Amino acid sequence: MVRQHTGRKRDAVRTKAAILEAAIAEFALRGPAGTRVDEVAARAGVNKSLIYQYFGSKQELYAEALNAVLATITEKSAEFSRSLSGAQSEQDLRQMVRDYLEKHLALMESVPEWPRLLSWENLEGGRTLARLPLQQTYRAFLDRIRLVITPVAKRGLMPESLDVRYIAQAEMALTHFFVIQKGTFQHLFQMDPTEPQTRSAWLDYCTSLFMGAFRAPSQAPRQA
Repeated sequence: MVRQHTGRKRDAVRTKAAILEAAIAEFALRGPAGTRVDEVAARAGVNKSLIYQYFGSKQELYAEALNAVLATITEKSAEFSRSLSGAQSEQDLRQMVRDYLEKHLALMESVPEWPRLLSWENLEGGRTLARLPLQQTYRAFLDRIRLVITPVAKRGLMPESLDVRYIAQAEMALTHFFVIQKGTFQHLFQMDPTEPQTRSAWLDYCTSLFMGAFRAPSQAPRQA
């Protein structure tokens, strides 16, 4: 009896994981409005009744997919940022910022569904991002970044009043653009994002932008 119960539980975990993986792919491809439960079920190789059994509704499945990718990205991103706390000089900090941006860009390219999901979500008005646990996940990430940069700020390498939300927004904007707007790079700016030289020059420039922001006093943009 115990063995059968354990086997069923293991199968349920695998099935739920397969559904979630399929949902991430479908929502990234078609957006929350354009994705059909039948398509998710077909990709996962399950009966669609199991989707409702495990997730309740398409909207709840979408929220789970969004949160799952967000949790993965923020965990890795926070991990990449840990070395920043050891910066002892501006030169140290510059190299560490560049390393962080390079790792985060590689992460975005390895999980291209994330910038696509965020793009769809914002086109839909960000309604799901306003719900928990999505906010909790990102709030925890920002708290971890604050802990990382606190010793750096105390050494005078960046303002203590620096708002980590703007750092995160800038980093997301830059890396997401590079990943999902390769056509813009190629056809409007006449730059090949697949060339190592282009990638390196872009990372150098982004690093300089961040270093400039770290030297300037941190001020929130004024509201009109």
